[in-house]
Amino acid sequence: MTHDDIVDVTIIGGGPAGLAAAYYAGHRNLSVRLLESLEQLGGQPSAVYPEKHIFDVAGFPKINAQGFVDRMVEQGLQFGAAVELGVDIQTLVREPAADEPLGEVLVVGTADGRRFRSRTLIISAGHGAFEPRSLDVDGLETWRGRGLHYFVNPKSAFAGKRCVIIGGGDSALDWTINLQDTAVGPIHLVHRRDAFRGLESTLDHVRALERDEAAMIHTPYELVGVEGAGHLEAIVLEHTKTKEVQRIECDALILQLGFISRLGPMGEWGFEVHGKKQVAVTPNTMETNLPNVFAVGDFAWYDGKITLITIGLGEAAIAANNCVARVRGEKLQPKYSTE
Repeated sequence: MTHDDIVDVTIIGGGPAGLAAAYYAGHRNLSVRLLESLEQLGGQPSAVYPEKHIFDVAGFPKINAQGFVDRMVEQGLQFGAAVELGVDIQTLVREPAADEPLGEVLVVGTADGRRFRSRTLIISAGHGAFEPRSLDVDGLETWRGRGLHYFVNPKSAFAGKRCVIIGGGDSALDWTINLQDTAVGPIHLVHRRDAFRGLESTLDHVRALERDEAAMIHTPYELVGVEGAGHLEAIVLEHTKTKEVQRIECDALILQLGFISRLGPMGEWGFEVHGKKQVAVTPNTMETNLPNVFAVGDFAWYDGKITLITIGLGEAAIAANNCVARVRGEKLQPKYSTE
């Protein structure tokens, strides 16, 4: 398949939901092209937390994120979807095509001038372009590569190191648990509030580690300073209420504060945007306000939306089956994979 061939569906985003859409579309005998901005498939689980465990995917009490992605890739590409990696997507235009079943084709344009044409489009681009949140601490960014980390990838990089993790959500809690067999204990967890945002059972696990002196929780504290000669040696915390100062010696400072997300060039395509990083869809079809353009996973929004991987997989099936009906001009009728 060349980049100029017209396919039934182009999928933007090679994370779990995009791979699920590739599977369902291929299962229904649609021709599929998958475009991914990174140089690897797997999306955020593979790029950000490949060694972290996922607990809410049906059929797996827990599964390593990269292991899950590997299975999704195997499943998603089994029907021969064409894959393009490192694609910098910029534009979307419609071209009239009288000989096409929908009377037009959708053309996705890239920064290097390529044009990918298809009859329908499914966008599974997560929250779009993202970068990790940082903290407003003087000189903090100068410690990148010298002890400051935004990702735990690979986990082995923290072997034998004294670690401080900053954050109050699931990622901060998860890495406090998942680095127990790698880092030197206790692992210090710092949050600016007393209450954590993460899953209750995960927080219970971290508090159990604290009772066993395998972790230390510091709340409500904020990072105010970083010390070291050439490489990180210690961090300085300040209590948000009493202003008490505490110094912790460490080799690695891991910020788990979430991401700043943006739609990037796709924000100029004419979508009905919810907030700054999601696109409104009709939930029973997953279609956006742009005809024949569907959105799934974290990229999509509707009232009551829950941003879980398992939800995105179901949305992918809805979108793919609606692409089938649209391309073939037939009634929506899913087909079953059971033998």
